[in-house]
Amino acid sequence: MKKYWKTISISFFIVVFISSYYIQKTAMASKNDRSYKIETISGNKEEIENLILQTSYQSNDLYHMLYISKDGSTNPNNQSFFRDLMAPNEPMNLRKYIEEHRNFMRGKEFDPRKYFEDKSRLIYTTFLDDGRKEASNVVTLQIDILDKNTNDSSSFKIDIPVKASYDWINVNDVYVGNGKINILTTNYLSANYLIKGREELHVYSIDENKKELVKDAILAELVSEERGTSSIRIFNEYNTTTQNENYYLYMVEKYSDRKEDTELEVISSQIYLYNNAKNEAEEWTMPEELKPYRKSMLIHKETIYIPVYSANGLTLNRYHIEKEQWEEPLTLQYSSIANENDAPYLRIAEGKFYLVYRVSDGQWLSIVDLRTGGLIYEGKIISEDKKNQEADSIRIEQLYTMH
Repeated sequence: MKKYWKTISISFFIVVFISSYYIQKTAMASKNDRSYKIETISGNKEEIENLILQTSYQSNDLYHMLYISKDGSTNPNNQSFFRDLMAPNEPMNLRKYIEEHRNFMRGKEFDPRKYFEDKSRLIYTTFLDDGRKEASNVVTLQIDILDKNTNDSSSFKIDIPVKASYDWINVNDVYVGNGKINILTTNYLSANYLIKGREELHVYSIDENKKELVKDAILAELVSEERGTSSIRIFNEYNTTTQNENYYLYMVEKYSDRKEDTELEVISSQIYLYNNAKNEAEEWTMPEELKPYRKSMLIHKETIYIPVYSANGLTLNRYHIEKEQWEEPLTLQYSSIANENDAPYLRIAEGKFYLVYRVSDGQWLSIVDLRTGGLIYEGKIISEDKKNQEADSIRIEQLYTMH
């Protein structure tokens, strides 16, 4: 019996640990969980058949996440112990990869920005050690490719020469086309590196067949200055898609020093469009009357959208990149109680725009066809818990259209 005591002790510990884990999760769930669903008011119910809202709410000084659909809400923290180990709170749009390609996904970060998918392949890109290199003049990029038809995978690494020392490199997006892989990154320079700025926006272009670097293009860089600050802002919604982004829209701004009780003064502001097919960036200028709304810009496929909110609704200004012209704005009339710190949630996807905004007794969902400008669906987020009728207490974090 003695020779089995270690095995028995370990098994007992595992049972106690997992039991405690579930008891704690059940206690937290019963204390904090809320239940909501999307109720159709008018329009085609099929518009929300595959729609999921990622939301959060505050309870006991903690923030909790909920996924809300037409069928109700689910708490991602209530998944199984082993699923928590494999993919704790994975993004909704990566869940199918984890379920369908478990071997390929093993050991990878659950960050949608690092993936590209088409009908035949799934591609994952990452900089080893997050691009940190102290005593070397190269950073190493690794690219893993899964053939979805055969379920075979391959991998290769590329050493990329660098002139600066980086604390880390963030992958923002992956574009694949015409035998090349473009990787949009934000590179953060080491704090003790004084020659250049502290942040750079790069596109690394890789020849997929030759497995070598074709070009390292620096699209923007923040130069260290004695006074004032600066920023690089990217407007693509790369957290919600693993498909090709033909254009990147980004802005570089410089500000003066902040004075007491005043906002930062903009010294200069340049907006750029990067064309992935041509590997070219050019400056883009918007009309003067829309410049106050530049930080709200969105880009979807070949169109730049600039939403302008008012007490009566939304005006969605549209610029077609390839036609090089402004199109007729879309308008949606509504009455919202949202304030400046809690603006409506807007998402553009699959030829539609989705708008969630606060009303007096909850939150309203409107879906508009971008082609016709017609309102095709209206719904409301309602509470299924009779003790908690405040659907306006939740915050919309993300919207997914799952297929």
